[in-house]
Amino acid sequence: MFRNFSLLVRFPVLFVLILSLICGAYYLVLRKVYYTELQRQARTVADNVDAFGRWVSQYGRVWTKDNPESSHLSQIILAAANPTAPAISFYSKNPALAQREYSEVVAKSPARAKFRMTSDNWMSPLNKPDPFETTAISAIKSRSLEEYSEVREGMFRYARKIVHAESCIACHGSPSAAPEDVTSRYGTERGYGFKAGDVAGVISVTLPMDSLLQRSLALLGPIEIGLILGAFIILYVFVHFDVVQPIKRLTLAAKNISLGKPVDLDVSRIPQKSGSEIVQLMLSIGRLRMSMDLAIQRMKQAGSAPPPPPPEKPPQDH
Repeated sequence: MFRNFSLLVRFPVLFVLILSLICGAYYLVLRKVYYTELQRQARTVADNVDAFGRWVSQYGRVWTKDNPESSHLSQIILAAANPTAPAISFYSKNPALAQREYSEVVAKSPARAKFRMTSDNWMSPLNKPDPFETTAISAIKSRSLEEYSEVREGMFRYARKIVHAESCIACHGSPSAAPEDVTSRYGTERGYGFKAGDVAGVISVTLPMDSLLQRSLALLGPIEIGLILGAFIILYVFVHFDVVQPIKRLTLAAKNISLGKPVDLDVSRIPQKSGSEIVQLMLSIGRLRMSMDLAIQRMKQAGSAPPPPPPEKPPQDH
């Protein structure tokens, strides 16, 4: 049914169809690039968090001048140089505590990427995993993965495996061997029983996601739309003047030839070796017209010629 319509009708429909397929391919490519970029950003955040934890772990603990209400494991009080000044209190932070407090600061900042440390065998209730993190930890352990990611509730969620180093076992090995300030603060029920090399948990990174449709449309401004319309107009004009109009002329010429009517089809100036299929069709119809004209002329000449004289009879003998 569609083939019965004019080329000038079919062309816009096909153009829109092809443009839709191109837009679909563009959307899929954009989606893949966008997810790859989100994963790259999440990996960068995890790299920075891991580097910060390694910096703390190389000292075992770091001591900070802090508010007494802040999380801390132990406290030392140093006398000030000035006898009249109050003493200065310092509080120790192990790697996990330093990373957690770092994540709390980032969570309150305008940074798009948020992170936290979590484990299925958490020590602090603040590190209890959410449903995604529970799934990620289970997948990493059961499938021996280094990382795990998925889109959940409109957010890009990423988790990277954390492995206990030898320095971590002092606090996360046997509860009886753990420092007293750790057991007194967190108890002895959770966060223990690890060995060096065990999966401790994950660095969990959360990134907000923009709508892919909005991002796609944001890339199409007036200039891009104008270029698409310009391409459509150029192709439409080409089809109209270089395809449809010549075909109409050739169709009329073929009809007139079949009816024996005069045909206005001058092909004398057309190059014989043209690569255009339309031009070659015009040349063929031109040759057909010349052949038909020649055949008609011969038929007319044959009809107007006088009849041949009858053959002479041979003489008879008497």
